[in-house]
Amino acid sequence: MKVRCGVKGIVIKNNRLLTIKKHDDKFEADYTLPGGGQEHGENLVEALRREFLEEIGCLIEVIDHVFICEIIDEHNIGNGIAPDEDYIGIEWIPITSLNEYRFFPNGLINYIIGISNGEIPHGLYIGDIN
Repeated sequence: MKVRCGVKGIVIKNNRLLTIKKHDDKFEADYTLPGGGQEHGENLVEALRREFLEEIGCLIEVIDHVFICEIIDEHNIGNGIAPDEDYIGIEWIPITSLNEYRFFPNGLINYIIGISNGEIPHGLYIGDIN
């Protein structure tokens, strides 16, 4: 199995979470955080800035790294400037309704709710959340 580092960004505005909405053959849609794989020679901050520019079309300032997790899966998150065929667009999901969506990885939902309530972890390792 090939191992690759990836980055995801948490953007909350007006109690809503910025997500990437993707088509799923079995369900109406899947939702995930913007981000993707780190490229050779990039640090994690550079990778996140590039991914946001490619997927969302905006420049971001990375404020903090809040946690590290592992996702041991072959799920394809995105390809950047040329989005995956299943890419639908972006969607702002109400934080209080996250559990009602097919959000991936769902192991992050409670952490995201905590972050929206001001509980900011710093460098927390949460292991495999898949």
